[in-house]
Amino acid sequence: YYESGERPPVLPDVNVGYDALGTECWWKTSADTPWVKLAEYSDGHALVGYHPYGSPGTVLESLIRGCTSQPRETDNTLAAAWELANRHVHHLPEPAFNPDLGVTGLETYLAVAVPDPVTDSLISPLGTTVTVEIKVARVIVDWGDGRVDDFTESTHPHLTGYPDGIARHTYETKTCPTPGGPRCHATLSAYEIQVEFDWFVRWRVDAGPWSAIAVPNTTTLVTYDVDEIVTRSVAIP
Repeated sequence: YYESGERPPVLPDVNVGYDALGTECWWKTSADTPWVKLAEYSDGHALVGYHPYGSPGTVLESLIRGCTSQPRETDNTLAAAWELANRHVHHLPEPAFNPDLGVTGLETYLAVAVPDPVTDSLISPLGTTVTVEIKVARVIVDWGDGRVDDFTESTHPHLTGYPDGIARHTYETKTCPTPGGPRCHATLSAYEIQVEFDWFVRWRVDAGPWSAIAVPNTTTLVTYDVDEIVTRSVAIP
């Protein structure tokens, strides 16, 4: 609790670099840095988060010991992993539909090309190898009428569209320019189909354990009209 007008204490920021032995370590600093101390332990280690400028939060976390000698500031393995992860474009889905205009009672097919997995590496300032793996773990399709399909990595080669693709859906209600007309959807003038790539990115140093990197999903939204086929009896004179 602080009295009115009294300012709470400001904790020093954290920086990361290397000590005289070339070992990665952390220290407190008054400088503005992309590092955030998430937790500190009695043995001097701290859980440090990497919060690059423009990111809404920490994207990487690492357990780093406190510096025991005068540190030197330089890029580290966390920064190297983040650089590698962002060196590659995280593509937006580019779905295609058959037919172009849906028909109630008939299947709509979706085709989408999933980017190939990527492995990249670079040498860190310590001389160790930082490796990053990037892939689309899932393709999520929200068909816009309450149906959502989740396609895992093993099924991605089968998102080929008409006639053999596995991403398909049948609409029961047509859409109209003015919603709510005869036999039309009550609230939608078109279905909004959302296709989402769920990215999985991980990194490691040399042959060490893998750690995840938070990469936001990429999403494409497509409006899709659905019509109906009506049969009529016609008297022939």
